[in-house]
Amino acid sequence: MFLSRCSIKKVSAISLSLAGLLSVSGCNMTSNTTDRVAGVDPASDPNVQPYQGTAVSGYKLTWSDEFNGTEVDENRWHYRVDCKHWSQQKPENNKVYGGLYRTILKKETVSCPNNRWLQPGQSKGDKPAGVVQYTAGGIISNDEFRYGYYEARLKTPVGAGWHSSFWMMRNLTKGQDASSLAQNPLTRKDVTSQIELDPFENDSIDPKHFQIDAHQWKPEPGTEDPGRTQNKVGTKQVYFKDDTLLTDFHVIGMEFTETTLRYFFDGKLMKETSFAADRYKHNDVSIWLTVIGTYLGKTQAIDDSRLPEQFQVDYVRFFEK
Repeated sequence: MFLSRCSIKKVSAISLSLAGLLSVSGCNMTSNTTDRVAGVDPASDPNVQPYQGTAVSGYKLTWSDEFNGTEVDENRWHYRVDCKHWSQQKPENNKVYGGLYRTILKKETVSCPNNRWLQPGQSKGDKPAGVVQYTAGGIISNDEFRYGYYEARLKTPVGAGWHSSFWMMRNLTKGQDASSLAQNPLTRKDVTSQIELDPFENDSIDPKHFQIDAHQWKPEPGTEDPGRTQNKVGTKQVYFKDDTLLTDFHVIGMEFTETTLRYFFDGKLMKETSFAADRYKHNDVSIWLTVIGTYLGKTQAIDDSRLPEQFQVDYVRFFEK
């Protein structure tokens, strides 16, 4: 049905992310290729419902990837390619085999002359090294979505140093060198309010914790959170005291409506927060599966003894009413 989204063109340009994630408003991105609307993966059961026990109803599957092929389906996805924190994100680090999407995490030196973050072993006041010692990756859906239920079954990498995410935001793609985040769209006058939805963010130094929240980037002047250039909404830190480990497979879900965000873990409601369209100016978003090497979570260094390692995803599904 896809009534609430526009299709995004398949692009060959390199994609920015996180601080460089915002796009121009509307759906008028241009390309020399035709529109892509991938729809339901033929490998999916078209009658499949959200994970059993999840308190949502009335949904039908309208887009999916079961990752049953032998390579990333470029009709559905393009690649995250940037230098950020401690890693370069590379297209070739994204693999599909054995029924899983896999982000391959490696120790390898790559030149990143515009990377402004200090690397492991550097001290405050040092000049950024201009290289990173690790590579990671990620994929971004070509199609965009809005209201519905988003779900993925995934597991995080073992060993400290990796920020793994299942999240949603419009992607900024420009036909320019984007090997760093120097092209910050927050400085662009043509960028208006954009939302970011984060049902799952984990720092692999702690396999018993993840974060959920949402953002409104570049809101109307005067409507920002005090001291911020954004509005951050409904943040929750989820900690497990039982034997739950995020290095095992779990199902992450998020329901997005005109008024509310509801976040689920293995069918259990973890957070419900008001997120009204008239206040936060909803827009269409792409689905992101990404990993970067990072100091987040108070990480001092990446655990080289675990490399190469993988972030693995069994499926991604989007349902609409």
